[in-house]
Amino acid sequence: MNPIKTMLIGITAFTLFTLAGCSGEAGDTANASTEKSTATSQETFTWKMVSTWSDTSSSGEYEQEFVDLVDQLSNGRLKIKRYSQGQLVSPTQVLDTVSKGTVQAGGDWPNYWSGKNTAFDLLGSHVMGFSGFDFFQWIYAAGGLEQYNRIYGQFNTVYFPITTLGTESGIRSNVPIRGLEDYKGLKVRIAGLIQTRVMTELGASPVSIGVYDVYEALQRGVVDAGEVGGPDSDEILHLQDVTKYWSTPGWHQSAAVYGIAINKDAWNELPEDLQNIVATASEAIMARSSANRNYMDGVAAQRFEEEYGIEVNQMPDEDLKTIEGIVNKAVRDIAAKNPDFQDVLESQQAYLKAYAPYRRMQGPWSFGTNELNGYRLD
Repeated sequence: MNPIKTMLIGITAFTLFTLAGCSGEAGDTANASTEKSTATSQETFTWKMVSTWSDTSSSGEYEQEFVDLVDQLSNGRLKIKRYSQGQLVSPTQVLDTVSKGTVQAGGDWPNYWSGKNTAFDLLGSHVMGFSGFDFFQWIYAAGGLEQYNRIYGQFNTVYFPITTLGTESGIRSNVPIRGLEDYKGLKVRIAGLIQTRVMTELGASPVSIGVYDVYEALQRGVVDAGEVGGPDSDEILHLQDVTKYWSTPGWHQSAAVYGIAINKDAWNELPEDLQNIVATASEAIMARSSANRNYMDGVAAQRFEEEYGIEVNQMPDEDLKTIEGIVNKAVRDIAAKNPDFQDVLESQQAYLKAYAPYRRMQGPWSFGTNELNGYRLD
């Protein structure tokens, strides 16, 4: 067995043992209740899971690791069959399909559903806001997970994040982008509610194209520039073969979260021990995938510059400040129109304010920033 998977199983088994011990301290239950619990715990479940990601993508691989870990920890009592994007439903139908109970689970990026509720945009990514580790801390230590379940709960689902990503690559193009003026007149593939608004403000034409169509769009000149993910994901899609320039930093997505939505009715049918297994498996995959993907991005970034000969340009600080202002205005406008967006934003801001003093004390050894941040209400 893969040694990392062995370690994850050991960690989750210990966690589940601890959870079981804690629940036993509440007191003894009647024999009838104990018998019912024992019978229920032997029941088996078979689920279907759709996805917005392909099998060969990093996100698809981590979804499969989650599925495999749940199977192992439950001794086969909860089997989940994962279907790649497009196999059962199109990526745009994933949330609706899970919400209706047609399938029990779906892997996604929350921003895909911002047309249903703009609050999803804050759950999937930030533009010049959170770092990946900020999302990690907010989710597990500062009330973030409750916000996911409040918004996803409106669509009859519960949510389990399984990956937090750091800053994306930036904008890849076939014309140099060295400052804001260079965006004017360009057709740019970009995803995200606020990201699209920023591009429009910069004088570019934002274009909505699926992740797996970006290569061809750049190759054929359908778009002049575009973004997909971190350097590792960009390399997997061979964007180094169809672009010459790389504009950094990836201000358009300072961090992102991917996860798995589970139909609430299917979730409620699971006995408590299987619910604990699903929750703990998601946390284990979150730790592994976040560390691995962020490191692989660093390694891939070197290849773009040193092996592929891509010209890397850094956006001037004054241009980043201009973008920050556009982001902050967009955030305020959306918050004024949607109480859900406002509530999630306030939760994220409470976290930032609570952590800001210590972040400053950490100096250059911290993560993220207290300075450039478009998600401020004050």
